[in-house]
Amino acid sequence: MHGTAGRARWSPNGRYIAFEFHPKERSEIYIVEVPGGVPRLLPTLPGADNLSPSWSRDGKWLYFASKRDSEPFQLWKMPIQGGSPTKLTKHGGISGVESPDGRFLYYSKYELGGLWKMPLEGGEETQVLEEVRGGSWPNWALTSDGIYFLRFDKSPRVSIQFFDFTTRKTIPLWTLDKEPGWGLAMSPNGKSILYVQGEFAESNIMLVKNFR
Repeated sequence: MHGTAGRARWSPNGRYIAFEFHPKERSEIYIVEVPGGVPRLLPTLPGADNLSPSWSRDGKWLYFASKRDSEPFQLWKMPIQGGSPTKLTKHGGISGVESPDGRFLYYSKYELGGLWKMPLEGGEETQVLEEVRGGSWPNWALTSDGIYFLRFDKSPRVSIQFFDFTTRKTIPLWTLDKEPGWGLAMSPNGKSILYVQGEFAESNIMLVKNFR
């Protein structure tokens, strides 16, 4: 494929991967069967940026974020077998994740930041966390017990913290040695956290002779 891709997500049965793909101006969502499948475009919303896919727990639906021009990102869902997308949020949303019990949708807000949730059967949204910045909207992971997330204090201090659903308290786990990148994930068994960390950065100054 000619372009850039990211935000890959395994289906619950482990047979498919959904990902966002950026061929030119617009981003689209593709699904590929593994191993050896051919990526296929998932028809979402034409003329919009469609990205950040996430599977429902039963594997029948795909959540995604979409925006047109200067409009804010909103969350949608659509059936994997085909059909029209259904709009879920009204006040912005990106990086949606279904709760383990299938009752709520947790998500970030690209423009405002924070972590939010809303009932999947319909209802008002409520804010869960303030610490998730708008610019780091992919940097959190949902579990049945709480939420792991990156907290950005004064640079370069960034820590991984855990918000406990039972106590409603935030517990610092450890401070990273280097600046992190985008993305945070929890292993299915709940024993490991995967995150991105920049190991090095370098640049060069070039001289171009006879420039015209």
